[in-house]
Amino acid sequence: MTHVSLQTYTENREQLLAKIIATISGDDRFVAAWLTGSYSRSNQDALSDIDISIVVNDEHSDLLCYRASQVSAQTTPERLEIFTRFGEIAFLHENNNNAPEGGTFTNTIYAQTALIIDWIMIPQKTARRSSPSQLLFDRVGIPEANPIAPETLEQRAEKASEITAFFWMMMAMTVKYLVRQDTVFVITWLEELHKMLRELRRLVADEPFRYKGGSLTSISPDCESQVAAIYQLAKEMEELMPEIVALGGFVRPSPIPTLEILLYFAKEKWVL
Repeated sequence: MTHVSLQTYTENREQLLAKIIATISGDDRFVAAWLTGSYSRSNQDALSDIDISIVVNDEHSDLLCYRASQVSAQTTPERLEIFTRFGEIAFLHENNNNAPEGGTFTNTIYAQTALIIDWIMIPQKTARRSSPSQLLFDRVGIPEANPIAPETLEQRAEKASEITAFFWMMMAMTVKYLVRQDTVFVITWLEELHKMLRELRRLVADEPFRYKGGSLTSISPDCESQVAAIYQLAKEMEELMPEIVALGGFVRPSPIPTLEILLYFAKEKWVL
């Protein structure tokens, strides 16, 4: 296997994308296409995947958007023929739970380049262009998807209340695994607790959801650092709780005194 630089990898991806666009735009079966994911947000990096939605005309959509199964290690011969035009496939996974109405979702990685593509096939009759998206071509005027309705105050309050309860439940679970010295579990859930706090701040501020990539947690491999991270997360949650109540949500008093029963066991371990 020939190894290439990251710059070459990125150049190969852009060349592949150009080839895909030229091929599908010249195929009468396809009437529109657009990019989603990082390309649609204009924040793709050197390793970003290509997320491409392709609208299939009504004459061919029953065949090309056929779901042999909801989740599978295979796709249909008709879709496979399209995907293999762009190289030998190293592996493929189809998960139509990720597809829009009537469509299909297939992830492929190409053997010679390790380039990754999410292929989304959509029937013309149900196609709606998502936002954000980067339009590649449109011969029939596909309508844009309806914007997501803003969350009501009641919805925000209910969601914030549930997340707060789940936060404290999983913090207790994280402390238990800290005592068990399962560092992988602890770091995984420290990240999830950070994400919950970010979502709560969004709900309190009444901001629309925006995708943000990347980790929020610094690696804390030792017990002392992990305990400190837990206390910091708990403090941030305690500061948010009055705002959740003001929103109309329900929260119980801070359970930190109770969690300290478990935290004491973790502190004992690092002292020993």
